[in-house]
Amino acid sequence: MFFKGFPQNNQITYAGMLWLLAAQLVVMAPLAFYLPVWLIPVLLLSAGWRIRVMKGHHEQPGNLIKIIISGLGVGALFLSGMELVSLDMIASLLMLGFSYKAIEIIQRRDGVVVILTGFILIAVLFLYSQTILTALYGVFALIVLSGAMIAIHQSSSHQIIKDLKLSSLMLMLCFPLMIVLFLFAPRLPPLWSVPVPGGSAKTGMSDMMSPGSITSLSQSDELAFNVKFLGARPKQTELYWYGIVLQHFDGNTWTQFAQQLDAKAVKSKLKTSQRQIHQRLFQQDGSKGVGLEYEVIYEKSGQPWLFALSPVVSIKGDAFFGNDFRIIANQDLLEPMLLSLVSYPQALRDVQLPTASRQLALQLPEQGNEQSRLLAQQLVATSTSKQDYIDNILKRYQQQAFYYTLRPPLMDQNNSIDDFLFNQKKGFCEHYAGSFVFMMRAAGIPARVIVGYQGGEWNNNGHFLSVRQYDAHAWAEVWLENRGWIRFDPTAMVAPERIEHNLQTAVDKEGSFLEAQTFSLSKNQWLISLRQRIDSTQYAWRRFVLGYDSDSQTQLLKRLFGDLSVQKIAFLVGGLFAAIILLWVVFLGLTKKHVSIAAEHRLYQHFCDFLEQQGISREPSQTPQALSQIAITKLPGLATEIKAFTRVYSALCYEPDQHHLHQQQINSLKKLLKKMQRQR
Repeated sequence: MFFKGFPQNNQITYAGMLWLLAAQLVVMAPLAFYLPVWLIPVLLLSAGWRIRVMKGHHEQPGNLIKIIISGLGVGALFLSGMELVSLDMIASLLMLGFSYKAIEIIQRRDGVVVILTGFILIAVLFLYSQTILTALYGVFALIVLSGAMIAIHQSSSHQIIKDLKLSSLMLMLCFPLMIVLFLFAPRLPPLWSVPVPGGSAKTGMSDMMSPGSITSLSQSDELAFNVKFLGARPKQTELYWYGIVLQHFDGNTWTQFAQQLDAKAVKSKLKTSQRQIHQRLFQQDGSKGVGLEYEVIYEKSGQPWLFALSPVVSIKGDAFFGNDFRIIANQDLLEPMLLSLVSYPQALRDVQLPTASRQLALQLPEQGNEQSRLLAQQLVATSTSKQDYIDNILKRYQQQAFYYTLRPPLMDQNNSIDDFLFNQKKGFCEHYAGSFVFMMRAAGIPARVIVGYQGGEWNNNGHFLSVRQYDAHAWAEVWLENRGWIRFDPTAMVAPERIEHNLQTAVDKEGSFLEAQTFSLSKNQWLISLRQRIDSTQYAWRRFVLGYDSDSQTQLLKRLFGDLSVQKIAFLVGGLFAAIILLWVVFLGLTKKHVSIAAEHRLYQHFCDFLEQQGISREPSQTPQALSQIAITKLPGLATEIKAFTRVYSALCYEPDQHHLHQQQINSLKKLLKKMQRQR
């Protein structure tokens, strides 16, 4: 349709306009979940205006009106709070132009611009979501866009199913090429990137903790990551997914450091080598325990924080070791990421504690929470050892009227520890972990808060573990001589079922599990089987499609073809492309002998196409004379030309003795056809 002479300046019919509107809605609908939703009404208003123009109820908008509405749209985007240079802003501007284009769609070339922009927006959608449902929807959107491309180059308004079938067939022909490119095209890193806005893109665990922060996160059933163990699965009580280490306390909020640093500065401050981690772990023979090998697929979060069974001793993937025994992604997670890890959860960590680490683990604000400080002094005086002191604190949670709840009361910000330990005694994991670490430090025992996830749901269909946001958890680590960092979870003293089973079991009597999500698949027990099947399919998609990187590609090629060489790869790729081209040639019938059509019949077909554009369709059994009578009735202004065209065509077909006038009659048909097209 793009070759020389193909008419692109013909006006789009009313049916073609409806096709374009449907295609635009299909493209924009999923993006409304990530971008300003008011862009959808903008599209509907623009398309409605254009349809009224086509019906004669409005005039085509002038340049001044276009400038005004464009300025209003751009201004609304700038007032929406998005960063100026970001994926959201660029995508929103593209969506705005995509919507406004409906106002001025007149000719076919305008429709082609809209459809090609739609193809780009489908690609943009995959920057926001890479799920299997998104992929299936993307295929559907491509079929509709291709159907719209076919429709705007036709005049019939009764070929919807036919156009969709043709567009589906076109995509099916591309499928073999897609498979070849996916499997064998080099997996190159991106050449450029667009900043993602900080607020709307960040999900999951925060790098600070205050009373109520993890409580709110636990009301979400979004997936955090999936884990596939390559050996035996650990017990539920051992599944502590170590994430962010919080060492500074200002009296209300726990943070990583005294100064609030951005992610880049934190990564620079924490980054260490695998060799240094090994030196701090394996300081005593026989102290490392049993190793666990597993794969983790992290969902995108817009943050670099990763979660694993600590300590990790081996990483295969785009991540590095932190000097506090966590692992961190090199880049913010803007798409799902696969890591292969090896952990030794029983290994001793930091048997010799550096002075700087000790100071961080003993920090407390100079004032505040005086009751808790006094209680610590009293318990230290009556305890026989540090372990005895720890046991006394844990027993206090267990023996007094402490309550585990997803509906904790507000705490006094100036004395949050005192308010929790002596007044409210109702809280979630962050209340217990924060108060426990405070009591350790008040007694001179190095301690720190760890936030991450605990537990997970085993998927029997896919044999993997799903960890969701409601599995978010906080616990404590205490440093003891000759033992290093030891995990203590004061929540287990109050709600052991939280650690042994899950959050839903722990708050079952309270009825607060996902109370804001009535239709959550995680909340309704009878839908859990369905959700696990969906999760299993999604996991396979994540693992084998999104996880297909350069290493996976190299391993596949080696399994299929052994040792690789440039000649072997070139021969393979060339053979595959030749096979695909041959398939196309055979399927499209290009190998069939071309049957030439007489010039008069070809011109008569153009004549019929012209009439069809005017709303006059020719039936297969209809004679030229019968069609002529109908056309004259509906197009009286062209009666002379229609009669002449039909007479000349009939003479060419049914009067063989006029052969000497053949070329002259062909020229007459051409002139008559051009005259009719000019008059319309």
